Amino acid sequence: MALRTLSRVATVGAAAVAAALIGVAPAVAQTSAPPGSPQAATATEKTAAAVRPAITYLTSTFTGYVADESGTFFNNGAPYQLSTTCTGFGVNPNGYVATAGHCVDTSTANGIKSEFVLAAAQQVVAAIPGVDLATAYQYGMANWTVEGATKGSPIDAQISVINGSNTNANALPARVVDYRPLDQGDVALLKVETTDLPSVELATDADVQIGTPVLSIGYPASADAVTDASLEPSNKDGQVSSKKTLGTVPVYETSAALSGGMSGGPTVGLDGRVIGVNSFKPASESQAFNFIAPSQGLSELLSRNGVRNELGPEDKNFRAALDAYYGGHYTDAIAGFDKLLQVHPQHAQATQFKTLAAKARDKFGDTPVAPPASEGMPPILMWSLIGGGAVLLIAGATTILLVSRKRRPGGPAPAGNGYPVQPNPNAPQNVPHNMAPSDGYAAQNGYGRQLGYAPQGYAAPQGYQAPQGYTAQPGHQAPQGYTAQPGHPAPQGQPVRQAGPVAPTSPPVGIPAVGPQQTWQQDGALYRPAPPVAPADSSFDPGATTVVVDHPAPVGCITCGTTLAPDAAACTTCGRPRG
Repeated sequence: MALRTLSRVATVGAAAVAAALIGVAPAVAQTSAPPGSPQAATATEKTAAAVRPAITYLTSTFTGYVADESGTFFNNGAPYQLSTTCTGFGVNPNGYVATAGHCVDTSTANGIKSEFVLAAAQQVVAAIPGVDLATAYQYGMANWTVEGATKGSPIDAQISVINGSNTNANALPARVVDYRPLDQGDVALLKVETTDLPSVELATDADVQIGTPVLSIGYPASADAVTDASLEPSNKDGQVSSKKTLGTVPVYETSAALSGGMSGGPTVGLDGRVIGVNSFKPASESQAFNFIAPSQGLSELLSRNGVRNELGPEDKNFRAALDAYYGGHYTDAIAGFDKLLQVHPQHAQATQFKTLAAKARDKFGDTPVAPPASEGMPPILMWSLIGGGAVLLIAGATTILLVSRKRRPGGPAPAGNGYPVQPNPNAPQNVPHNMAPSDGYAAQNGYGRQLGYAPQGYAAPQGYQAPQGYTAQPGHQAPQGYTAQPGHPAPQGQPVRQAGPVAPTSPPVGIPAVGPQQTWQQDGALYRPAPPVAPADSSFDPGATTVVVDHPAPVGCITCGTTLAPDAAACTTCGRPRG
């Protein structure tokens, strides 16, 4: 009979689950982001926003002397001075910036040296009729020398890194830590003096496949020539077209457009990780046909210089606030951006998105946050609770697990975890569901209240008890296996302290029983079988038992509220005798 009852209750419980899911599923399926809201943003928009703080603008001034094969210096013996711009990005918060090798290469033919030879060749063409520029340049690359102020020294370089969103941002002087020329990987590592440089993470070659969507970011000089001065980079989308080699060095071909000035910028996947460094394009190619240096080469450069690629705390805080913004949780986003701005008042992107979040909240309102699933709670139960099936499911689960504990008609009502209590005729009426009334008080809907149990509608997970006076956050359960701090509401979804499990219905093997009432000790606690309560029908099984734990309930001083020890004769705070 008990098995039939269990089967019947299980069917009812399953029906409750199905009903709850039917009520929830359509709402989940039909949920969509409001048009024009941040929740409707594309993956490309989100990626560009996430990596933007790490993008840096590089300005360099190179000074060098060019001499012909006889040692005679061009430019009447004066040095040539060239200014260039490139793009970079942070790879470690301690001031490490990555860029393209050719942006800082002062020694090889594919670096800055060629620009100095070109300047000298232009003077030759202007002075000698009939000599074309290409011929003079090729001759100069083969025969002329380029050096710094000291004879035989490399070209002098002054490199500055600007991190920000306007031309008034501070330019930090940078030194070249290491680099690989164009034909050896085209990556470089710079160092500026700071400890909070925004950074991005690097991907590996295994993360890159043909067709991978990408976003190439940088500062094209051609755009700056026709628009107002700005430090807002261009974002060019495309995909990985192929994996090739330049000599023996790997390169990725992409369809994302690149132009001069974008060299050294990152090409990122839509997860925000850098798959390569913007490198070069065919000189005569007018289509989007460009090449990037894989991040693997940059990772090797970092490794051999003892630099770790990682995000800083500010990067993580910014991205967390950004996730809240795109998730429609604008109040949380504003709080996150505010926290970041307290540390970095000049963080341009935090300022920008805080303003956007405030406008979005005014227009769309915050998106409700679903209660988090308790630890170990199956997703089906979580969504049933959210869908309004909480009472049915809790009641069904209690009946299934405690099928032999049905009460007789007119008897005591089951408290939160199925334990019977006698209603108190003097109990206050209409006790709120989110409050635990005093010992023996009757709550709404016929549910009694036993001292130390969770309030009606907030049953503690099966097998655990809530201590005296503990309450759960309205509308939420304490996570399975956890209770709240004494005297405080349980923070929503945050476990605080683990409660002890209810003992088995009989002493485990090897644990001796003590006392005449067949009690036993286990893990320092005293346990005894609880008396069965007969249900209304004839299916009651007198052999079925449940177990309670002999933990004395704490008592509070009626004068000042101080919790008294079980053996205390008087209050330790006000001295009142124990009553």
